[in-house]
Amino acid sequence: MNPLQSILLAASVTLVAATQAATTPPQSHPGMNSAAPLQVSAIDHVGINVPDIDTATRFFSALMGARVVSDISPGKIPDQWKSQFRWHGSSELQRFVMLQMDGGAKLELFQYQGSEVNQVQPHGDDAGASHVALRTADIDGSLATLKRLNVSILNEPITNTDGVRWFYFQAPWGTQIELVSLPQSVGG
Repeated sequence: MNPLQSILLAASVTLVAATQAATTPPQSHPGMNSAAPLQVSAIDHVGINVPDIDTATRFFSALMGARVVSDISPGKIPDQWKSQFRWHGSSELQRFVMLQMDGGAKLELFQYQGSEVNQVQPHGDDAGASHVALRTADIDGSLATLKRLNVSILNEPITNTDGVRWFYFQAPWGTQIELVSLPQSVGG
């Protein structure tokens, strides 16, 4: 498995480790103090809205060895669902594809169309903007591969005081993706 194929392999582990490393307890929502916590053990998948699902599928398949595990064109979505899920009235879910990397990490890609659907990726500091952080054991090799493939690199790797190294790159449609490398003593 090449370094980029292993990137998503540890995405769930990265997020679980970050959760375990948190030093402050989460703030509870008013009225939820008596509720038992959900029994969550890992992140199953991350969903990303994309303007062209075929382009996105090819990108993740070629770059990270992702394989399609489901590909669904759902047909007309009921207006009640649009209201429940805060979709635009004109929105139609064209297709969604589940991709899986070696090791089990998954990305779910969604393609919506409609006159009210904004196809422009939000700025990184806009509410609702997000990114996916993926772990790699070879951040320098991953960076070299991305540069060789002319993928847009947003910054050179930065090393934190704790030894964690990271940088961002951008998918062709604008989604920001972070690659993270942990120090050897932490399991990176």
